[in-house]
Formats: sequence, C-alpha cells, structure tokens
Amino acid sequence: MSGKYKVVMFDYYGVLYSSLSLTISKMELDRGLPKNFILALFMHGSPEKPSSRLINGQITFTEFLPLFEKQLTEASIAQGVQLPERFSINDFFTDCIDCLRPNQLVLDSISNLQEAGYKVCFLGNIGLIEGPTGNKFTRMKINLRFTCDYYFESCQVGMARPDPKFYQHALKEMNVKADEVISVESTEQYCKLATSIGMTGIVAEDQPTVLKKLSELIGINFSKLSRPAACNPDSVTHCYFTTTSGVKIHFVEKGNGPAVILSHGFPEFWYTWRHQIPFLARLGYRVIALDHRGYGESDQPPNIDDYSMKLVNQDIIDLMDNLNIHQAVLIGHDWGSVVVWEAALRFPDRIKAVASLNLGYFPPHPEYDFTQLVQADPQQFDYCLYFFDEGVAEVELEKDVDRTLRYIYSDTTPKNTTGIKLETFTVRKRGGLLAGLPDELPKCSFMSDKEFSYCVKNYKKNGFHYPLNWYRNEAINWNNIKSIERYKIYQPALMVTAEYDPILLPELTNGMEEYVPNLTRANLLCGHWTQSECPAELNRVLSKWLPKVSAN
Repeated sequence: MSGKYKVVMFDYYGVLYSSLSLTISKMELDRGLPKNFILALFMHGSPEKPSSRLINGQITFTEFLPLFEKQLTEASIAQGVQLPERFSINDFFTDCIDCLRPNQLVLDSISNLQEAGYKVCFLGNIGLIEGPTGNKFTRMKINLRFTCDYYFESCQVGMARPDPKFYQHALKEMNVKADEVISVESTEQYCKLATSIGMTGIVAEDQPTVLKKLSELIGINFSKLSRPAACNPDSVTHCYFTTTSGVKIHFVEKGNGPAVILSHGFPEFWYTWRHQIPFLARLGYRVIALDHRGYGESDQPPNIDDYSMKLVNQDIIDLMDNLNIHQAVLIGHDWGSVVVWEAALRFPDRIKAVASLNLGYFPPHPEYDFTQLVQADPQQFDYCLYFFDEGVAEVELEKDVDRTLRYIYSDTTPKNTTGIKLETFTVRKRGGLLAGLPDELPKCSFMSDKEFSYCVKNYKKNGFHYPLNWYRNEAINWNNIKSIERYKIYQPALMVTAEYDPILLPELTNGMEEYVPNLTRANLLCGHWTQSECPAELNRVLSKWLPKVSAN
C-alpha cells in the first residue's frame, strides 16, 4: 500500500450488486406500470414513509409490505393508475431481489485491494429484509460481510444517505480521516456527497471504468486477479497410518498449532485443499488433509460396506489418536461434509468445531434413506441413482479420465460462456453423465494445466470404483446414524454455501439452525468446487472463523 489512501468504500447497490432503482424501473415496465410510479414512492419522501422507515431499520420488510401497499393503492387512485389484475407488491419486490446480480469484476477486485494492504468496506441504504425475500438477500450480505473488512447498513446504524452523518459514522468506526478514503458510488448525487466531506469520490459508470479509476488512484493492476499460493505436492509432509479396521490411510501435514483436519469430497483427494493448506499453516494451525479410504494413496478395501460413514468417521478418530490429537476442528466439502457433520455428532468430545462447504446438515428421515427419498423425483440428484448401480458409472467415467474431470469440474457460474456446464437432472435418461457431450470439452477454468494434470493422473491410477462405493452405502449409513438417537450438533459450526452450485443449492440449508444452533454462515459466489473457485474468499472466511473456535 502506498500513498495517502487506507480504505476503499463501495456502494452496495449499483456498485457491488446491480442497481435496485434500475431493477425496480425494469419491473415496472415488465408489468405495464407507468415509468417510475413505484420507484418514486419507494425512493423519495418524508422520514415517516414506509420505505424510509424500512431503510432506517425502524420496521422489517414484513412490516413494510402492508404499509407500502396502502400507500401504493392511495397513489394509484390519486394518479389514476390502474394496477394490473392480481398485482402483489410482495411478489413485485421478491422479483426485484431475485433479479439483483453481483458485479463480479468489482467483487473480484476486493482481494487485490486487501492483498495490497487496503481495507475494504461496503456502505448502503439497506433495509432489514427477512421473510420470503430474505434468503437470497441474506446470502448476498453474508458474502460481503465475510469478504469486506467493514460494513455499514443503514438499517443497522439508524441513518441513511443523503444524511452525511452516515458517512461520518463510518469514518469514525473505521478510525480513518475522510481524505484517506476512496468512495465508489452508484450515483453522481452520492459521489458529490462523499466528496463534500473530504473523501475521493468515483462514480461507477460501469465495472471496467471503476477498476480503471481505482487503478489510476492507487496503482493496482486489476487485470491480474490474485489467487493464494497452492502447495506443491512435494512441499508437504506425506504420511501413512493404519486404522483400527486395518485400512492404510494417506495424509499430508503442514504447520504447527491447533489441529485442523480437511475432509475432501467426490471426485477429489487431499489436493483439493492445495490453496488452504499453506494459508492455514501460516496462520498457525497444524493442517492435516487426508485421502479418505478408496481415494488417492489410501487403501481401497474391496467391499461396498467398507465405505460406510461409520467406518469413515472412525478413520478420523484413528487419525487423531495416531497423531496424539485430543481435539480438532474439521472442515469438509461435498461427501467430506457428510463425514465432518456425522463425526461431530458421534464424537462431540473430540470434534471441537465443524465447518462445511456446500452441504448442510439435517437429521435422517425417520422412514426413508436418501436414495429412497429421491427415487420418485430425483431432480438434480439423478446422478446419485446412476452411480448407485455397481459397475456402470465407473466404466463411463474411466473411459477418458481427462474428459470426465473436465466435465465434472466445469464452471457453473455466469462467467462460463462455453455452453458446457455440469447437468445432473437427466443422467439416466441420457444414458450416462457424459452422454451427448462433444469429444473435446473446455479446459477447467479454475485450475492450471499442471494442477488439472495432477488430478487426472491420480484418477487414472486409482479409478472411480471405490470412491463411487460411498454412494452405495446410503441404506447402511441411514441405519447407522438412526441408532445414535440424538441429532443436534452443539459445537460451533460454519456453513459456507455456494451461490452457483447446481446440485447443493444454498436453499437446501435453510432451517439448519434448528439442528445446529451455534451456526455461522457465509456465502460465496462460486459453483460446487469452492476451494478451487474461490480460494482467497474461502481463506478469508476461515481466517475470521477459526480463531473464534480453535483457541484452547
């Protein structure tokens, strides 16, 4: 960091995310309403208006709706505006929230700024939204709260722009002077307001212009997005031990301090944590990433029931016993999340805290295992039923491992313009996971050629049969976990959802707090492969959460 600036402040709407006012205008036109009819009622008026009270945190969104609906009805009569038949103001704002999109270029710049030593904050006129529109809106804010160093929401501080006191409050909380702040604003009005109190203002005409102006002010090249260093397989200590069930398990280890054990999913192995291992080790943790049984350099026992979750959970405890670790924090992804959730349930005295990427936790269904539950209407889980039959999926996946992993590791975010995205709804109908795809598939966008080749080499050597056996244990796992007869996880827990995961949708974690009461949430703008797609953002989330739960 050089020069006088210390903080870059971003407007929430219109800079980090799409403009709420433009979104409302578009929704008005789509419904045949006069231009700015609803927008004028929402954006302007006295402090007593429902929208003002919402923005200032005096009422919630649920309380706002009937008040605004009354105001809207009165205005439509006074102005002679005919509202569409069956018009619902709740549906109108729900659709507005659903249409908000991240401005990805600007969001991606945050890690560059932080790496260069700048603090980053977001500030905005933001209402307290819960109820039917709250899920996506909450995830958007959660993502930024973990990403940014500071955040200032009007509904939380009780003041909003154009009141300059809102900015002054932020400056005081950040302990910086106005001339040490660059404020990136959505409108000329707000830019002038920021400038009037001494900040350097930038109007966000479009995303490239924002980055160009920031680059001119502070000299950062935003064309080179930063990614945290990935560990070389030769730079970590490779170890082996034998479990109490006689299975040899491979793991890598780096660092000293409180133990953090990383649990991978399918089709992955220890290397999926390559961006987290050196980062967490530098933070002062003893980081251990294992190859689960059936994966990587670990043994591949022959029977399907050798891959039950009960045995895999015991592998974790055996690993800890072998390394003389009494308690550890577990972090899992995909199937690895199933491992860590259940380990936390089975061994509450050994598992100090638990974090999951993408996959939530809920108790088992009282009557059916997962395969039975989705049999009638599997939707995105159709691939699980395809994997269930032994000897079918492995033949297809092993035919061309490079092509298989290119497809499975495809980018499912809006940034993917190749036309090839992982689709799991109709796998059996198509005749296979890769059926109907071209022979040549796009390269993996979030791995270097060297990283991807290392993954391909691993699965060419070991195949997919034994990893697929994890899917074939649903009935066994269901019966085993039902026998525990207690289903709440009381340890501190972190749930990191991925906005563009096409299988493990963020909405599938709604309501987890009932069973995981000590839950912290984060949401990242990535697909399924969180550790590789958003390594810097994930590392930042972990760096904020781990110190709170790993202290002795």
